[in-house]
Amino acid sequence: MTRRDAFVLLTAFTSAGVYLAFSAVRGSVGFPLDDAWIHQVYARNLGTNFEFSFFTGQPSAGSTSPLWSILLAIGYLLRIDFHLWAYLLGIVFFIASALFASRLYQRLFSTSLFTVHAPPKVASSLFLLLEWHMAWSAVSGMEILLFIFFSLILLERFYAGEKSWVVGLLGGLLVLTRPEGIGLAALVAFGLAFQVWDADKRGLPQKIINYPRLAAWLRRTAPQSIRVLFGYGLGLSTILVPYVAFNLVTVGTILPNTFYAKAAEYAVLFEQKNLIARWVEVITTPFIGAQILLLPGLIYIVVTLAKKQQWLALIPFAWLIALPTLYALRLPVTYQHGRYEMPIIPFIVIYGIWGTAELFKRLKSWVIRTAWGFSIAIVLIIFWFLGAAQYATDVAIINCEMVGTAKWIGANAPADAVVAAHDIGALGYYYNRPFIDLAGLATPEVIPFIRDEGRLRDFLFSRHATFVVVFPDWYSILDSDPRFVPAYQTDCAATRNAGEKNMIVYRIVR
Repeated sequence: MTRRDAFVLLTAFTSAGVYLAFSAVRGSVGFPLDDAWIHQVYARNLGTNFEFSFFTGQPSAGSTSPLWSILLAIGYLLRIDFHLWAYLLGIVFFIASALFASRLYQRLFSTSLFTVHAPPKVASSLFLLLEWHMAWSAVSGMEILLFIFFSLILLERFYAGEKSWVVGLLGGLLVLTRPEGIGLAALVAFGLAFQVWDADKRGLPQKIINYPRLAAWLRRTAPQSIRVLFGYGLGLSTILVPYVAFNLVTVGTILPNTFYAKAAEYAVLFEQKNLIARWVEVITTPFIGAQILLLPGLIYIVVTLAKKQQWLALIPFAWLIALPTLYALRLPVTYQHGRYEMPIIPFIVIYGIWGTAELFKRLKSWVIRTAWGFSIAIVLIIFWFLGAAQYATDVAIINCEMVGTAKWIGANAPADAVVAAHDIGALGYYYNRPFIDLAGLATPEVIPFIRDEGRLRDFLFSRHATFVVVFPDWYSILDSDPRFVPAYQTDCAATRNAGEKNMIVYRIVR
């Protein structure tokens, strides 16, 4: 281990440790999202019963990150405390992402036509370790950093000239972590084909009408392109064929049913804003923090690379644009601090630091360079502390609202109760009986009318539901129906301070 690696390791544990300490001091240890508990349910069933399911005995394709659930299951198999194991996995991929960000940084720099020296590689690693979204993700119990890690290693191995089938395997693991990873996998496939063409571009005729020379060039490059793409596709399909087959067998769709449930639940957002407005909102969310000060450098380096026709070096930038575009088209949400958009932050940092360093070399004013550099460092640290406070608040809300309510249901619901809920992670973990999922993950039957409260209410009556667990402002028609009688409500000050209402358990009377 080099001194740089040791420094990265120490910084990562310090950064994540501070976030856990903030949360512990406020009296809450847990996860900042209910979705983290969904992964824990799948992991517990896999690690103890050797089945991929949410409800025991019912195979389910409800996890959009099966690879993360599988890794979490190892902790249950080894009988390690699930909090500790989730934090440890998150920090491991926190460190790995920081290290591979610096390696990708160096790969990009070495493949371009720049003749100046690159700024220290450790700069990108250090920035990411202190970037508040990344630190929050490391101890979130979520798959965010696993997805980021595979994004970085996929690109780093691509630029390193790794065997195409190995790159394909990495692409498959990326998609197994999050289905939208197929977008980056497609960009890498294009890059592999482009590499073959670029290596022999001198053989391409300057004028396309030179048919004999064009035919000769195609005969020379086409077989190699086919071999490379075949190897890549073989590696990719090795991972994805079993994944798709499992989804088809369990729910009858290529992707997990959660993917379709989320899209249906937030379909109303498409009526509120046009595509451009949705895209701007989605792509700007990851810039909240010190990375906004890297934007001039990002723009500068991207324009410079384009002018020099260094198209391969712009593949990560294409992903930086493509991922928010996919969400603007399919799921235009920025809640939970933009967790779906967080995977583009390392690429903002890589291009941003590279471009900022280039701009610094061209700025004659020492005062401007110093002020700009200090501003980046100060804002980075400020947001890091603000992120730690926000993490503690998020954990407190989930523990009080979701975990507390789940435990109340477990202690007070009769054995023959039929429970329905929206946000099912903690409930699934602490209430060991099947129930109705109003969000469609465990009950895909509701997806076609997931936003129709009237039909949802009728569905509850048709299934003879006796308890409903929801936030009252999410289901106003239930809250105003006299047949839904409040039986329990949390008293979480953190939720009210965030401007939200406390969760309610309704008892249905007929």
